[in-house]
Amino acid sequence: VTQEYLQDEMERAEREQAAAVVIEMDTPGGLGSSMREIVKSMLALEIPVVVFVAPPGSSADSAGAVIGQAADILAMAPQTNIGSSTPISASGEELGADLRRKVINDAAAYVAELAREHGRNAEAAEAMVRTAANYGARKALELGVIDVMAPTVPALLEEIDGRTTVP
Repeated sequence: VTQEYLQDEMERAEREQAAAVVIEMDTPGGLGSSMREIVKSMLALEIPVVVFVAPPGSSADSAGAVIGQAADILAMAPQTNIGSSTPISASGEELGADLRRKVINDAAAYVAELAREHGRNAEAAEAMVRTAANYGARKALELGVIDVMAPTVPALLEEIDGRTTVP
């Protein structure tokens, strides 16, 4: 799924007055610029955004973990993981020490702020950037990195029915 497609679908859901948008995620990550555009689109929506890392065996790594922290509700299926968000260069080349420090500090502050504003564990989210921490679904729930663990979309929807989101 492209960034543009995802943004179009979120806007369509809002236009059609959907109760929420559910994004099922399985990604090794992607470009930081695309991630930030997706995050800004999610934050601009007036309807809740639910990110669900699924099906079992899936992951929300790197940029996917950051996008997850921007969700109003972040859920994971059992046997999934989230994290490993330390930025790398798009070319695969080593970043100089000063640039690396700047990029990591920016990314750590960004993900921590998203987590904090959504009532999640900002320190654990920041560790996904600073130390490439990665959490399985149960550990992520225990640490407060995610809000819900559910095996399927129907189970997730039942679990969150009536839940209010953090403003």
